[in-house]
Amino acid sequence: MPDIRSADPGDAMTDRHAVDGVSPVAVLSPSDEDELCRIVESANEERTPLIPWGGGTRVHLGNIPADRPTVVDMSNLNAVVSHNYADLTASFQAGATFGFVSDVLAQHGQMIAIDPPVPSSATLGGTLAAGVSGPLKWHFGHPRDTVIGMKVVQPDGRVTKSGGQVVKNVSGYDMSRLHIGALGSLGVILEAGFKLTPLPMYEKTILATFDSINAAMEASMRVFNSYVTPLALTAFDGRVARGVGLEPSGDSFHLAVRLGGRPRSLDRQVDEVTAMCRAASPSALESQEAQAATFWRALSDFGWLPEAPPLLNVRATALPSDVGRVIEIMRETNIGGLEASVVAQPGFGAVEASWFSRDDAPSTDALTDAIRGVRARMSQLGGGVIVQRCPVEVKRSIDIWDGDPAGIEVMRRLKRQYDPNRIMNPGRFVGGI
Repeated sequence: MPDIRSADPGDAMTDRHAVDGVSPVAVLSPSDEDELCRIVESANEERTPLIPWGGGTRVHLGNIPADRPTVVDMSNLNAVVSHNYADLTASFQAGATFGFVSDVLAQHGQMIAIDPPVPSSATLGGTLAAGVSGPLKWHFGHPRDTVIGMKVVQPDGRVTKSGGQVVKNVSGYDMSRLHIGALGSLGVILEAGFKLTPLPMYEKTILATFDSINAAMEASMRVFNSYVTPLALTAFDGRVARGVGLEPSGDSFHLAVRLGGRPRSLDRQVDEVTAMCRAASPSALESQEAQAATFWRALSDFGWLPEAPPLLNVRATALPSDVGRVIEIMRETNIGGLEASVVAQPGFGAVEASWFSRDDAPSTDALTDAIRGVRARMSQLGGGVIVQRCPVEVKRSIDIWDGDPAGIEVMRRLKRQYDPNRIMNPGRFVGGI
């Protein structure tokens, strides 16, 4: 039998698994595939809503649950399924954390090219279900491009497999892509197989400081349009710089370029990126090596550490050429005296902004008005804004998904086909799916 934890709303374990203040009726922790299948099958027969739970790092993403759910905690399903290091492939159970997986793969000089925040807690299944990526996306692409196979427990309790153990083995539809970014609305990810990437032989990070956003974006676009392909290209403001241990001067803006490769190739990249940054007249320019890993970990984790959560976090997407304007929109959005801390990925047009609360937190109306204002300005750029974290009262006032996307009717048909009884994370995904 699976580990069944208290269903009392005041119980500490149940409260830890609450979603937007809604306590689950039970927390089930299956220890093997058969137990998980029985849980899902039983829930489907009884039409009981289920919420798959990984590390809880993205539990705030999604609409408020309409009913008290049963939480399926995947933390016991955390094993290495296979590791064919000579073929650069590996499979893991969905409850394995990225920290554990990274340690396993690093023994063979390999990695999964996905770098979510808080890897000590973020699980493979939860990260894939939420469609989370980090700065490495600039070089290695979307997480769906790294997954080569998947085992999923469908809402009726049956197990389906897609892909396999080798990189070039998919003919027809790659069904695993349905579940990446679907927020667990079509099934529970049980296992995932990945194509692996060799760890860079050497790394260096170029860190440039500028007096204006425009200068930082000029440098980033020079790198973006060059023949150099950094591992990551990230811009951030002075508030973020202080949060990751730097000492910015004034209202500075920063650009970090992560480079990797063999010594001669790396030296050439460093020289070229340094010249491109100097062309934008930085106020400071340095190269990091020994401390770069700590810096990138802190930068990726910014705004996601459970001990220092923001009151509001939004993710905006736009064309890379418009990222500078998006940053300005976020920094101009003052919410009751709270100013945004901004991290941007110019290479793939993503900007995250966090507003951290003080004792006198802004009202619900102030927060919702600010979100609507940002969305109105973003719509003029042809971009969108997803609210990744906010108070529950704000969720009751706005659509955190910024409206229905193109293809929503296809998504609804898939939901009806795969989950006709609507038990899998019902109503929490885009369009109330």
